[in-house]
Amino acid sequence: MATSWINRAPLGHQTGEKMLLVYVDTGGMLKEVAALEAAGLLKTHYFPFEQRNRRVKAFVPGSGASWKQSNLSWKEAPGTWNDYKPSALFEPLRKLLGAKVDAQHLDSGVKAGCSVFLTSDKTDIWSKRDAIQALANIRVLHMPSELATLRQLANQG
Repeated sequence: MATSWINRAPLGHQTGEKMLLVYVDTGGMLKEVAALEAAGLLKTHYFPFEQRNRRVKAFVPGSGASWKQSNLSWKEAPGTWNDYKPSALFEPLRKLLGAKVDAQHLDSGVKAGCSVFLTSDKTDIWSKRDAIQALANIRVLHMPSELATLRQLANQG
């Protein structure tokens, strides 16, 4: 699986180093993840479909989001309304997962170019991680049980 990275140069890092792109669902953002981001090792992305997570600073357009779902002000909402259209992966993800909002989170991460998806949901998302990775080329990690794996991926840059 290809891992998505962006060039970075924060906090004394050399220009040209890479930063891991990570989508965080509502329960996946831990203080340890925020510390990895503050260290310049990864960049978290999120869309507040269900509620706000104040630890995540970078919002991405929510796949198929309604204004009612957004929990954002107009000023905070990223992109244009057209950016909120679901990708071709949305419907297969929804069929796999069942829950629309889970598919919306995953599709939002894929559309944002993330290669890792963090979740606290072992039942609906993490349990289907192999099928999700095969379908959408995004690696699902459970937080907090796979925090060491996330650290390892983040340090590979």
